[in-house]
This record gives sequence, structure tokens and C-alpha cells, in this order.
Amino acid sequence: MKKRTKKRIITFFSLLLVAAGCLYIFRGDIYRFAVSYKEDGSRKNYRVKDKNLAAYIEGNLPSDASKDIESVIDLSQELTAKALSFSLEIKENDPAKTLLLGRANCVGYAAFASAAGNYLIDKYKLSEVWEAKPVKGKLYVLGYDMHKQTKNKSFKDHDFVIFRNKITKREICADPSLYESARIKRIRKYE
Repeated sequence: MKKRTKKRIITFFSLLLVAAGCLYIFRGDIYRFAVSYKEDGSRKNYRVKDKNLAAYIEGNLPSDASKDIESVIDLSQELTAKALSFSLEIKENDPAKTLLLGRANCVGYAAFASAAGNYLIDKYKLSEVWEAKPVKGKLYVLGYDMHKQTKNKSFKDHDFVIFRNKITKREICADPSLYESARIKRIRKYE
């Protein structure tokens, strides 16, 4: 091989590596640009009453946990990702039961994350201002409803969690099943 050809190949792969790195680093921003979630109904909002679930949450909290809402959202997603693995076959949504199963679909993920979120909101005395609720939703990619594009019944909707400030009505949205697979912490709500 000539030096010039080797140099071109090295340059090409270097650029490819830089592009891949940028895509990885900015994956959240790219995802939020392309994908939005539309609230399409409510789901049951579970409260942590089960001792095993409460013990799981308490046992997995870092000792230096911050007590602001952003940290609560991050912790609720981390706890969910640690407890569950994704499965379309599992139809159970009760967080105490999905903890035992170790598996859930997007509905179970949202129920678990919102239950953990509300537990932490109560623990850190943020409940007068904040609440978490799981919602049924629709995914829009570049403005197109993705649920209309498929015949797959398991993709008729996609659940996510809304953390809502009761006073200002500010909403912070998270998709715990997306967080587990891509570590994207926040999503964009469809306007």
C-alpha cells in the first residue's frame, strides 16, 4: 500500500470514530430533537406499601444522595433499571410484583419508576410541590405517530413518567425503559 492510501484510510477511520463519539455523547439531545411523547391517558399510580419494595429502594440509595427533584428522577430511573429487565411477555405492572419477577414491559417500568419517585419525593419532603405519575403515551418521530405505522399490538402505546410541579405546573418527563437501554435521562413531551 502506498503511504497516501494508508493516510486516507487512517483519516477516514479517525473521522468515523469522532462521528461515533459525537453521536454517543449527544445521543440525548439527538433523541429529544427527533422523538417526542404525547400523553394519551393515565395509568394506576402505585404507592410503595410493600416492605420488600421499600427495603429495595432504601438499600440501593447512595449515602450522598441529593434531595432535589432532578436527583429524585435520576434515582428513580436508576433503581428501576437495576431492578428490572425489559420483557414484552410480562403483563404485571404492580411494582412490588415486578420487583420479584425482575422483568416488566414499558407499563411496568413506568409504574415502578413513578412509585420509586413518589417514595423518594415523600422521603425528601418534596411532596407538597412534586408528584410522579405514570402515563400512557404515544411516540412521535419527527412529528409522525409511530404507533400508526405498525400492526404490532404490543406497540399500541408506550408508557412514560411525568414528574409534575403542583404549583408551577412544570413537567419533567422520563422514559425509564429508554433509560435502561440508552441511559437517556429526559424526554421531550409532544406540544
